[in-house]
Amino acid sequence: MKRPLALLAAIPLLLWGIFVMPEVIASAKGPWDWRHALIPASGVLALWWMSAGMVLAARLPRVEQFFGGLDRLYRLHKHVGIGAGVIVFTHWMLEWLPKNLAKAGWIARPARGPRPPKGPEDFWIDIAKDVGEWAGYILLAMVVIALVRRIPYRYFRWVHRLLPLVFLAGAFHGLMLMPAAFWLQPLGWLTAFMATLGVVPAVMALTGRIGARRRVEATIEAVTRHPDGVLEIACRPAAAWPGHQSGQCVLADFGPVGEGAHPFTIASAWNPADGRLTLAIKALGDYTRRLPERVAAGQTIRLEGPYGGFTFDAARGEASQVWVAGGIGVTPFLARLRELAARGGTRAPVDFFYSTAGARPGFPPDLPALCAAAGVRLHRRHTQLHGPLPADEVAACLKPSRTVWFCGPAAWGESLAEHLTTAGLLKPAGFRRELFEFR
Repeated sequence: MKRPLALLAAIPLLLWGIFVMPEVIASAKGPWDWRHALIPASGVLALWWMSAGMVLAARLPRVEQFFGGLDRLYRLHKHVGIGAGVIVFTHWMLEWLPKNLAKAGWIARPARGPRPPKGPEDFWIDIAKDVGEWAGYILLAMVVIALVRRIPYRYFRWVHRLLPLVFLAGAFHGLMLMPAAFWLQPLGWLTAFMATLGVVPAVMALTGRIGARRRVEATIEAVTRHPDGVLEIACRPAAAWPGHQSGQCVLADFGPVGEGAHPFTIASAWNPADGRLTLAIKALGDYTRRLPERVAAGQTIRLEGPYGGFTFDAARGEASQVWVAGGIGVTPFLARLRELAARGGTRAPVDFFYSTAGARPGFPPDLPALCAAAGVRLHRRHTQLHGPLPADEVAACLKPSRTVWFCGPAAWGESLAEHLTTAGLLKPAGFRRELFEFR
């Protein structure tokens, strides 16, 4: 993730440094001249980051595959959005703070000559300034709402839907106010190209076309409520559903009962002869807690996907692996277990560590039998009885060429990855995580 963010900052800054900065150094006589140069530079940088955020939001299949799955795409989109907010704030402060400090008499401002009379083009420049200012306010509000988790997700979603309009306003502001000299050099050309890249998904978002080709209707056939707060939904998608790999996820929209589409990992392997898929949903928030009372057999829902790259390297053939799951993080492993069981068992050793808080077996009730049918060795951990799963137990199962596949609480995954990699037992690329964190 760090490499794309670094490139997104380095490319426009490098172009600015090559084509603009030498002239600024030669002509700048003080801080106000540097401020005058840094305002458009920060604006260009903000436009690049906002454009990248819009491209990531489009969920394009090739872009998703390039970044390794929708979970990684969402995480990168989140960090790009936060970065864009920080850059927009910096851009705004460069414009607003020195000017107002000078008005208050706290700093001295160089004397300015008389301004030329306004022409027709100034009308559009004034509009671009006002539009950009309000777009910046909304973007900063979106960043705050995204970071403050106490704010319910539905409010975040309402504000987040303004993002395409905010981007279009920001692009109009940035291109209208970009210095004329920029248009004569690669910085201006590439900035216009980046803005165009962002305009396309922005229009798609406003017209509801993002992900439209990957959406199908599905009918709920059964709803099962498990005692530990897990809701199991078996549904039958329309014939257009392309199938999925074990470990992939789907965006499920339950219509008026929901808050738009949410990502859920598919808990079943795909069998074209059967044509059904299963979702296992844990009551972890307001949305998922209300869901059991609002869904029923016979209801039509909308699925979009499949997405995700947490697929156990299935395309490369079966390999020796270690699986680690916590709570509802068991879902991608259930799909893989069912796939392996249908084949008659795995041909490579697999150790599966599954940790839950409760003392009872819990969901899924048939896990031991399913692991036996799949040829997977199960290590069950009940934290209320035995405490947290020690990283050394996982490390004891590691052998050369083995990979670790993790789905569970983020803090646990980071701690386990650090322990295994710093001890030299595993290369960083050998620790695969599902990174879904919707906010």
